[in-house]
Amino acid sequence: MSPPDLLVIFSWCFVGVAALLIVVPYLLGKADLLTTWNTFLLGSINFVGFAGLKAGYSPQFFRILEYTSNDYYLLMLGIVTFYTTLTLTYNFLRLPRQMAGSLPRRWPPASTGVLYLMLGISFAAGLASLSPVKVPFVSQVISQIGNKAITFGVVFAFIAWYRNRANIFLLSTLLAMIGLALMMAITAGSGRRTFVGVAAAAPLAYYWIKLRYKAPAPTLVKLSFAGAFVLLVLAGYSQLRHFDRRTGTAEGRTFVDAIEVLKELPSRMLNPAAAEELMVGQNAAQTSLAAIHLYTRQLDPEPFNAFVFVVTNPMPRAFWEGKPRGLGYTLPKDSPGFTRATWGPGIVGHGFHEGGLHMLVFYGVLAGVALRYFDELLARQPTNPYLLAMVAASSGHIAGWSRGDIGTFSIQIVGAFIAMLLFAALGRLFFGTGVVYPKTSGREFTTKNIFARPLAEPA
Repeated sequence: MSPPDLLVIFSWCFVGVAALLIVVPYLLGKADLLTTWNTFLLGSINFVGFAGLKAGYSPQFFRILEYTSNDYYLLMLGIVTFYTTLTLTYNFLRLPRQMAGSLPRRWPPASTGVLYLMLGISFAAGLASLSPVKVPFVSQVISQIGNKAITFGVVFAFIAWYRNRANIFLLSTLLAMIGLALMMAITAGSGRRTFVGVAAAAPLAYYWIKLRYKAPAPTLVKLSFAGAFVLLVLAGYSQLRHFDRRTGTAEGRTFVDAIEVLKELPSRMLNPAAAEELMVGQNAAQTSLAAIHLYTRQLDPEPFNAFVFVVTNPMPRAFWEGKPRGLGYTLPKDSPGFTRATWGPGIVGHGFHEGGLHMLVFYGVLAGVALRYFDELLARQPTNPYLLAMVAASSGHIAGWSRGDIGTFSIQIVGAFIAMLLFAALGRLFFGTGVVYPKTSGREFTTKNIFARPLAEPA
């Protein structure tokens, strides 16, 4: 059997196991459905499983280098190493549960009035991120917070309306905020993942507020329709997101341009080829194979590159000429005959770029701790609007993390978490502490059936 044929079988097995890890615990009442863990697995089905199928069925498509059989074997071994470490860490390590039981527990009030004021702050932060001011560090911080804040505004508006669903003014505000958020996502040129956060905000909040405690069958039906709609919107936007390349720059994007994109979006959503292209892994397996071949045979590995890239990100590159760059940027430059600006190297590509299987264990532990921490927070604070906004804003980056660049995506996830803490600090500053969740050891949240009762109620 040829290595590409073996990769096909392996990839089908990966898709099946990942799907079972999502569906079976939920149907048995052992786990929630819209968690960061399941978001990550869904992204992995695409960027690891489907990408592997594409590389196996069409080994000559987007073939960057001439791969050996060993490259294919290392790809599959790397996937097994990372996802085994990730799964064991997520399910058995107690540290993230203990962390979530301690911090953060104190939040501002979540009344309609407070949410509306926070919505206004979110909108202002989103507008600020569109500012042409270029000041090292300051502009990066404003951009990081601002492109997350627009999703925060949608979540605040949705929760305010959901509590008063007969209020036409609140509904109008929600619809207006969704439209404005989509326009700002387009105008900022921040890519599909910001668009995903805005589109997923309302379904995510609805699940944790209402559907979480409902029977699984109708919940799966409702969320399947919502997910299909979000996918269609994203597929349509994928065809339009580079509309400004005719001028060679994204800096000229205006709200008028965004309105034109939104007007054309419905017709583009009906193009099945766009959805198909979106869901075939975006060549992540091919780029992982290239990284494996290059950094095990031709070039020296760079240990902890993605980790250092994230930690040093606050330092402006203008002040540090040799500041590390992400693999998504450097891999095309290291590959003969390619000049494209960025690639998604895949998680296994990152691992071998940094030294091999032991680095995949390292990142498996880090990812497992982060995902479990976020999901434990959700289990304890399921109606917390600030937490739901953070998860929605980072959902596209969590889904795409397995594709990479993992350093760039991690920065975006950390940015969403920092935005949540800043919004919470502002809310407490102006309105005081309105909700205090109980401090726990983590064991109190073990239950045999998540549909039976809420796992946590604020004190």
